[in-house]
Order: sequence, then C-alpha cells, then structure tokens
Amino acid sequence: MNYKRTSLSNLDALTLRDTRLFYNILRAHPGVNGAVIVQTCNRVELFLDAENPDLIRNEILRHWALETKFKLSELQELLESRNGDEVVEYLVRLASGLESMLVGENQIIGQLKNSLQEARSNQATSPQLEDVLNRALSAAAMIRERTGIGRGTVSLGSAAVKLAEQTLGKLDAARVLLLGTGQVGMLVMKAVKARGVANIAVASRTRQRTESFCRTFGGTPVDFQSVPSQLEKSDLVIVATRATNYLLTKEWISPHLNKTRKPRLILDLSNPRNVSPDVEELEGVIFKTIDDLRGIADEALAKRRELVKQADPLVRQSVDKIIAMLHREKAEPIVSNIYRRADEIREEELGKALSILKLTPDQQEALKHMSVSLVEKLLDQPVMNLRRAAGRKDDRVLTVAGEIFGGE
Repeated sequence: MNYKRTSLSNLDALTLRDTRLFYNILRAHPGVNGAVIVQTCNRVELFLDAENPDLIRNEILRHWALETKFKLSELQELLESRNGDEVVEYLVRLASGLESMLVGENQIIGQLKNSLQEARSNQATSPQLEDVLNRALSAAAMIRERTGIGRGTVSLGSAAVKLAEQTLGKLDAARVLLLGTGQVGMLVMKAVKARGVANIAVASRTRQRTESFCRTFGGTPVDFQSVPSQLEKSDLVIVATRATNYLLTKEWISPHLNKTRKPRLILDLSNPRNVSPDVEELEGVIFKTIDDLRGIADEALAKRRELVKQADPLVRQSVDKIIAMLHREKAEPIVSNIYRRADEIREEELGKALSILKLTPDQQEALKHMSVSLVEKLLDQPVMNLRRAAGRKDDRVLTVAGEIFGGE
C-alpha cells in the first residue's frame, strides 16, 4: 500500500501498530521463509521470501485485515502486489527515491535500513531477502551518485514548511511548536530555521531526549504536559512522532484555544496519524496532513523529470545484474556438491597412491598439490558453464547437472 493508490487515512488505518506481533504471525507461517515490514508516512509494505506467493498471499492479507480491523475486500482492492523479478526492480526504484512522493528524497534509505534491522531483531528475515535488500541499497547508492537525483531534493521538512507558507504567509515572525524529535522532526527543524524562524518550541514524550535534540538542532525544549498551553501561543504546530495513538484531539485541546485569534495551522506528518481528524472542526484551526503535500510533490517532480529519465536505464542495468546474480546463486548448491564429491574421490585415490609409493614428505605434498590442481582445472569450465546457465535462467541445465553429479 502506498500514497499512489491509497489515501493517507487508509494508510493510517492499515498501519501495523504492533510489528513484533505481526512478525510472530509471519514467522509462524510455514510458507514464509523471511519477511521485512516497511512502514513510512507514505507506505505500508510487506516484503516476503516465500515458497509459493500465490498460495500464501490471501492468508497473509487476511491476517493483515484482522490486525488492522480493515475490511479484507477493500484491502484487496487497494493492494499492489509484485512477485519475483518485479520485486527486485521495485526495491531498486524505492531505494533510489523514484517511488517517493518527493522524488529523490533520501529518507527512504534510512527507513529501509531500519526496517531490515527491525526484521533482524525479530528474527524474521532470511538470507535471500537480506541479500536482495542489500543489493538494492547498493545499486541505489550508485544511481543516486551518478544522477545526482538525491541532491537538492525537496525534503519532507521543507515541503511541510512550504505548505505552511502557502497557508499562513511568511513564517519569520511565526511561533512554531514541533512535536517529535525523530528524523522527520530534524528535517522540519532545519527547514524552519532556514526560513529565519527563531521562536520554536519542541516537545516529545521524554524531556531528556527533547533537550538533547534542541542542543543539536535548536529550538526551546518544553514539557509534553505543557503542549495545550503551547498550542495557544503557536501559529504553526507540526506533529511528527512515532506514537501509535492520537496525541492531539478536539476534546483535549479545545479548552486551551482562543477562538478569536488569527488561525493556527496544525500539520500532521506522523505515521500513523497523531492528530485526530475531529481537530479540523475547531474554530480558528486549519488542519492539514501529509496528503496535502501532494501538490508540492507534483511540482518537484516536474522539475526533476530529466533526472528520472537518467535514472531509469541505470535501474534497468542494476536490476538485470542483481537478477543474474540471484539466479547464479541457484547453481551454488550443485557446484558445492560437485566439488565435494570430486574432493572425496581425490582424497581416496591419493590415499591409495601414497600407501604404495615410498615418497618423501616433500614429494607427498607435491603429489597432493597436483591432485588438487587437476580437479580444479577439470571442473573449472563445467562449473563456469553451470553458473552462466543459472544466470540466464536455464533451469534445464541445472536439473541435468544435478542428476549427473548427484552421487548415490
């Protein structure tokens, strides 16, 4: 699920609040070898290493619907699904920033790495899935370097500030309240300060974390309990936390708002949403979400279309290379078995020869080296051909090789 086909409200509803629990569900499924869940402001995506995707797809979706209390039929209508080589291409594009609302944005790299780390900590990933993700990240780094698509991009923070300027006018004299001290909060702080804003209050659940954030990036730390009173003083409130519930609700903040003062803007950049939709009903409040950044994203994309054109052929080359490598790895169990069987025979025949020949230690060592070299040279070309066959997806050759060298 991502922003291209799914509204922010639906993405919010489909966000897995307890990823540890869902990883347990995925791990328990016999058809799933590994899984990585990627959740950002603009996407909720599951990457699976599965024996038979078609068989497990509906079952996994059913679990997803149950966990989020979302209608299964509606979930299936919103879903985008990819299998096999299509997944490799999507991951390379995703890591390159080509699938982001703000084309080329760099946040997605860290988000993918964090998602992979979370999957590892839940013992949910698999060697093949990690391999594909790491290769995609490596390819994306090359694409970003060669095209410059990640340089000078509109970050989520600067897009949010631009939206605020379109709504409130110049912000240099504005009083800003930032809720959240994570990566998005950092981007927002940099963008706000770049506009010359000096009056910025910062709050998070942990006072120590808030103070550390302000020492590094600026702003004045305030206690989270004082947020309602801070709202009354603020022209712009930007919420970007990782809380799984609504932090700002109509009921909570209504008593603290002066209805007669000029409008204040509340902008929710969180995933899942941290501001209740009913806040929009409050007089004197303009409420916007990340959905409202789409216009800015479209404008940024128009300026970057040439860079996207440069990136597309590099994506294709990288994907072809990764796919060939992945297919070549299919030959490795057969190659390993060939070398193992050949080495067993070499050791056996070498032992027979050494038992009847009266050789010095140096001569024995020379004979051993010769036997190893002979086996390697005899197998070098057949093994190379096997790997090439795997790279071009010639499973027929692999099957025959497996039967020929299968042993007993």
